[in-house]
Amino acid sequence: MKTRNITISAIFMALGLVMHFMVPPIFGGVKPDFLLSMMFMCLIITDDIREAILVGLCGGVMSALTTSFPGGQVPNMVEKILTTFFVYYLLKAMGRDLSNLQIIILFALGTLVSGVSFLAIALFITGQLALFIPSMSVVLLAMVVNSIFGVILMNVYKKIKAYI
Repeated sequence: MKTRNITISAIFMALGLVMHFMVPPIFGGVKPDFLLSMMFMCLIITDDIREAILVGLCGGVMSALTTSFPGGQVPNMVEKILTTFFVYYLLKAMGRDLSNLQIIILFALGTLVSGVSFLAIALFITGQLALFIPSMSVVLLAMVVNSIFGVILMNVYKKIKAYI
């Protein structure tokens, strides 16, 4: 594990947590999950599975502590770990030098996996699986927001990478 990567990941995760608190609900009381976007950024700079698992665990704990979804603590923990493995292995298949299109695909698919797994687990636990399809509109909106945010974040990161 590289101390540099862990430090940068900690900064990204802290920024994601602050943004999660600061951003108001935009669609039916649901906030975009900027912590998820920052988690993806951490996974992009991480090249070790142990660091990726650490990022996923931290993301899961932070999401569980800050969720406003009733009964959302366990689903947040589980979906962040599932999403971490999905995005980590997707990154291994894509390579580390990502184009803007690859960033959009990565963030969109990662958000889709995260949203679908969260909704499936949360709605199963609360016994409201009939709300799965209507709730997918929130996931689709989050895919768009996270993809745009991901391109912006990655371009900023590429520009400042030389100075870190």
